[in-house]
Amino acid sequence: MSLMFSSYRKTKKGSIVKVVRECYLRDDIHCGRESCTQCKKFKLDNDEQFAPSSGYLVDNARLSLNKLYPKQAHYIVPDFNTVTNQIDVIADPTFGNDVIILQTIWKRIKSNINVYSKLKELISSRRFYLFDNEFFRQTFRCRNSNETIDEYRENLCREACEWLQKHFTTIHIIYLIDSIDNENVKSSDECHFRIHSIADYVQNFHNPINLMDKLSANVQQNEDGGNKTQKNDFLYDEHLPLHQVLPKIKSGQLHKGCYHSNRYNFLEGTVTVMCDGEEMNVHIEGRANINRAINEDIVAIEILPRSEWKSKIHDTILDEELIGDDDGEDESMIVKPPQQLEEKNDQKTTMKPKPFGRIVAIIRRNWRSFCGVIREPKILTSTSSNFLFVPVDKRIPFIRIETRQYQQICGKKILVRIDCWPRDSRYPRGHYSRVIGESGDKETETNVLLLEHLIPHMEFSAQVLNCLPVEGDKWQPRIDDLSNRSDFRQECVVSVDPPGCTDIDDALHCKDLGNNQLEVGVHIADVTHFIRPGSAIDREAAERGTTVYLADRRIDMVPGLLSSNLCSLISGRERLSFSCVWKINSKTGEIYQTKFSKSIIQSRASLTYAEAQTRIDDPEDQGEIAQSLRRLNSLAKILRAKRIEKGALVLASANEIRFVEVESETAENELVILEKQALETNSMIEEFMLLANISVAEKIYEIFPELAVLRRHPKPAQSNFEELIVAARNRGFDINVSDGKSLSASLNSIHDPSNEHLNLLFRMITTRCMSQALYFCSGSLGSDPNLTFFHYGLASEIYTHFTSPIRRYADVLVHRLLSHAIDFEQQPPEFLCKRKITDICDHINMRNMNARRASRSSNELHSYLYVRNSREKCCHEKGHVFTIKNNALVIFIMHLSFEVVYMFGDGDQSMNDWQVDKDNGFVIHKPSNVRIRQFDPVQVELTVKPSALTSNFKKQIIVRLIDPKIF
Repeated sequence: MSLMFSSYRKTKKGSIVKVVRECYLRDDIHCGRESCTQCKKFKLDNDEQFAPSSGYLVDNARLSLNKLYPKQAHYIVPDFNTVTNQIDVIADPTFGNDVIILQTIWKRIKSNINVYSKLKELISSRRFYLFDNEFFRQTFRCRNSNETIDEYRENLCREACEWLQKHFTTIHIIYLIDSIDNENVKSSDECHFRIHSIADYVQNFHNPINLMDKLSANVQQNEDGGNKTQKNDFLYDEHLPLHQVLPKIKSGQLHKGCYHSNRYNFLEGTVTVMCDGEEMNVHIEGRANINRAINEDIVAIEILPRSEWKSKIHDTILDEELIGDDDGEDESMIVKPPQQLEEKNDQKTTMKPKPFGRIVAIIRRNWRSFCGVIREPKILTSTSSNFLFVPVDKRIPFIRIETRQYQQICGKKILVRIDCWPRDSRYPRGHYSRVIGESGDKETETNVLLLEHLIPHMEFSAQVLNCLPVEGDKWQPRIDDLSNRSDFRQECVVSVDPPGCTDIDDALHCKDLGNNQLEVGVHIADVTHFIRPGSAIDREAAERGTTVYLADRRIDMVPGLLSSNLCSLISGRERLSFSCVWKINSKTGEIYQTKFSKSIIQSRASLTYAEAQTRIDDPEDQGEIAQSLRRLNSLAKILRAKRIEKGALVLASANEIRFVEVESETAENELVILEKQALETNSMIEEFMLLANISVAEKIYEIFPELAVLRRHPKPAQSNFEELIVAARNRGFDINVSDGKSLSASLNSIHDPSNEHLNLLFRMITTRCMSQALYFCSGSLGSDPNLTFFHYGLASEIYTHFTSPIRRYADVLVHRLLSHAIDFEQQPPEFLCKRKITDICDHINMRNMNARRASRSSNELHSYLYVRNSREKCCHEKGHVFTIKNNALVIFIMHLSFEVVYMFGDGDQSMNDWQVDKDNGFVIHKPSNVRIRQFDPVQVELTVKPSALTSNFKKQIIVRLIDPKIF
């Protein structure tokens, strides 16, 4: 039986469209009870009976589990709010199995990715049964004209419970809701199934403490803090409702943007908005103006009048030890900046006032689970249950939680979820979710950074592994695989990668054609041969988005059989590839011809950068590989010069390092740091990868002007460079940021014989001024003149990623488009959809950003472990003053690629001993009359606090200045 539904909706352009949906109803939907004699189990194609992956529900369900039903079997059916708010309770093993999830709930929950993923795992691993009530004739009905959509969904759920109760007869159906009110009590008297609040049900477990701790604070709190709070006791203004906010955003009275909290202080932040056609960074300071927003919330802000704009921002590092436990604390006590140096009239610099604003509404919350530690209270009693949770991420405010397990979780890294933020509470309220492990343990801290950055790191599922070739590592290309492929097996193809690299996704060849012409080929692993669109392995790769490189491990986007073997272009092995081949003038770098083809290669050598450099530099090596590398290197220099002439930037993040764990006689193995050297061969490979990416971008955009997956790097707003300009001026340099070419020339001119790292430090500052490069679908930008394809950092009109499909899903999409464009393999129509490609691009942008942050956090973790496990009592390191805060120096340790914080007033020092002049880039230590400038080299002594109960590595490291001496 099928039903037709029609409705009307208004599009963004204002037109009215009719939406028609057809629903197929069945009579053979199984109820979920394994022993049910009335329901027929589904059968597979081979006539085997189908069962859910986690099994059917049992007859003796939940016996003796709950005091409310000590001897009665019962199934749990949670409503939408219960699943959304109490997923940590439901997912806890002590809560038990035999839970029915209605399809009405399942459909709605898909929009909440965190809850959806947890629930999906429960359905696949435990006795959680998905009952398709909206496809079952007995439990589905059409919506009545007098029902709202929420009332209709709720009624569908209750009617499904009613049918299930009559169907099971001897087993009770318990409908769990988030809270009980008079209406629910009345309705429970009119139905055959039972209704309980989640709190009431959990409290009647035999040992409920663990589950009660995980109850969402929403059970007892509402946004305004309940009825007990008087209006004048509120700490924050009420958020404007969305129906008032959206028209004001459209009219320009309010502005929409993403709130970014200061990485050192959650009481300061910025919101980037478009104002009069220009990008503007609006500063938000203080609890009242932040108004309960947390990092990466989408907010509506009101820009304050120009009379309230300031030329200086606080820019202080928050000392969490000064934050009190009481909601009524005095905020002025949190930060005590030292005395500011008075400016003389002839030294004053005219600072342009910066825009300030306040947040008036939260459009979309970024609430999720956060990692951190419980803060030890000043007074601890046997009845204490109210504690502050200190997140690892310093951009997130403290969270107040209720727990009766302080002794069990003290000193451990735990997971806490924000539930609400009442207007009368200085901190958001949340609930404890689970223990991650002992604080300071390497594996625990690695799990923390993976959870904090939402990195998928579970083992690949059986469905994914079933997509791999059945031959395993013995797979060889078949004759059918070589059809229509170019054969480059006789060419001198080599790969050049970092040492220890096993996921080799690119290789090159260079052949002299005479008459100053070279044939240059870039050959990329043909990953899409193994990953078919829509398969389980394709869905998993799309979800992961990218391979994540940590200091001590790699979390692959695709299973190791592909990433390190069948797709890796290992020397001496026949491998399928996707090739981009040019004919290029060896003297000028002019490209005469570009050709793309699927191909097969057999690499002659898998070299490291150092090995390739050695062959290039050895005049006695006249072998085919060495000569090919020399031609490539010579041509790369020409291509690089042309790029820089166009305005391409050469930036830096830091000296790349690698941590190697070696055997030690002590309890913990010793970490050794290997610095990565920058060689000509690094630049050589980079140039040809860039050229391939640009060539492919031009091709796919030519064929698919609406569907091309491209990568753009927006030009930064002029205000982004203010920190760089001021820093350069204080060191006697002028920075021109009008365009990329001028900026590049300015950076090249920075040189100080007494400070060999000065230029690198300036390039690191410049990197932080840049906007984020983003993937996008070419047809999604519309006609907005501010949104172009231009890649600012590379000075390229068009760009994409093609050269690393083993580790980037964006490259997989590009490979499919290019394969379709050259008529090698047609793609399914559903995967040539602008909406679908746009959604995937947004997802992988998020995954890439999180992967970079996780990699940086992993390096910080290993730097901390390097200091903690040092054989000496302390580490003496050379650093440079990277930035000057109002109450601290941020010092960059080049050897560790690690930032540490020296707080004014630490140890025997007093805050009043320091004078700060940020505008001119220096601080003065008054007792010793020592003056320290930004970027000055310093010698520091690093030690670790013996039993520091803090969530942040930098706070656990004690920094002492040795040179210049201030003691």
